[in-house]
Amino acid sequence: MSSPLERLGLHFNPFEPSASGAPVTPELWLPNSWGGKLREMLDMLGTGRGVKAVAIAGEYGGGKTYILQWLFRHEFPSRRIKPFYFDNPGIQFYDLANSLLRQIGRKDFAKFLWELSDFHVGGFQRSLFVKGFEEYLQGQRAGRARPEVLPALQAAILRAGVTKDDEIAHRLARIIAETPVKPFFEYRDFIAGGRNTLVAEREEAPYFSAILKTLQLGAGIKAVAFLIDEFEEVALQKRLTRREAHDYLATLKRLINLTTNQELWLVVGMTPAAVEITRQLEPALWERFTGEGRYSLQIPPLTALDAIEIVRRRLEAARPEGSDLPSRLYPFPEGFESVLSPAVISSPRRLIKVCFYAISEADSTTLPFSKDYLISIESKAYPAPEQEEQ
Repeated sequence: MSSPLERLGLHFNPFEPSASGAPVTPELWLPNSWGGKLREMLDMLGTGRGVKAVAIAGEYGGGKTYILQWLFRHEFPSRRIKPFYFDNPGIQFYDLANSLLRQIGRKDFAKFLWELSDFHVGGFQRSLFVKGFEEYLQGQRAGRARPEVLPALQAAILRAGVTKDDEIAHRLARIIAETPVKPFFEYRDFIAGGRNTLVAEREEAPYFSAILKTLQLGAGIKAVAFLIDEFEEVALQKRLTRREAHDYLATLKRLINLTTNQELWLVVGMTPAAVEITRQLEPALWERFTGEGRYSLQIPPLTALDAIEIVRRRLEAARPEGSDLPSRLYPFPEGFESVLSPAVISSPRRLIKVCFYAISEADSTTLPFSKDYLISIESKAYPAPEQEEQ
């Protein structure tokens, strides 16, 4: 029995019902009005020293997450920059440290530190590193720990140039030394000043710098990029308390300072409301963050040609090989963009959602889709206000 999708010339529905984020496809396409401007900004920021940060402003469903995923999958890796994606992190600085190192994993991060230290251990302590990281872990688990391992690692981390701070080197050495018995990071590891925390109080920024340096040296990359899809409290568009505002601004300042002093890039997706909150809280910080507006992208609405290209590319990704169809837009008709309302055509989320329902409910409809069919699908997905009240 053939699948209902076969009559549409598709292996699967290439549109998502949530229409949120980016599709699971090998390649993401970005309209030139978006991608061209972003590449220009990144090129300019990469030519000199100073803040390396970009703000991307857009309403919910306007494409912020999609752009961040495009940067994550394609643009930053092509520049030898390792990106890390943060979805609604908290506004505390340690929220980012916690999220970052959990993404990497304690064992992998400890291995980075171990291998960097390996070249900088001398004398009798050299024997600690002869058999490699995995053997070290097994030895520790078997109860054959050597008491000199922590000072040896601390000294090697300093010599490797990860940090110049003895206390930070000691805490990084603890990550390696304690990994055999504590293989996962915990949230409390990053709350500065807490008991047995990995971060000394008032040392959050230098500690973070050492983490970035470890990643850069250990992974052989040019830089690291943080892609932040909204700060949680600001994204909710509620009124920030004085403490929340202070924490948010302090975190943003620290990140901006790190982009100046370290090989770090910062891209933050924000709603227009979050942009306005930030600008009102500290105008000078916003100007510094965006380079007086030069590095802020207000996502433009999709054009009709953009909408056609998105639908065409999505459909082609779901075609059986060698498909012979009347049109590259099939089962959508040529000129479908003139049938749907401007509110749908200009919005990525609305466009994807309408296309999803058009395909998922097309069991017995005539093909290609008729004008009346597409209008009925749009009215179900996005009823007019007077329809919603009835």
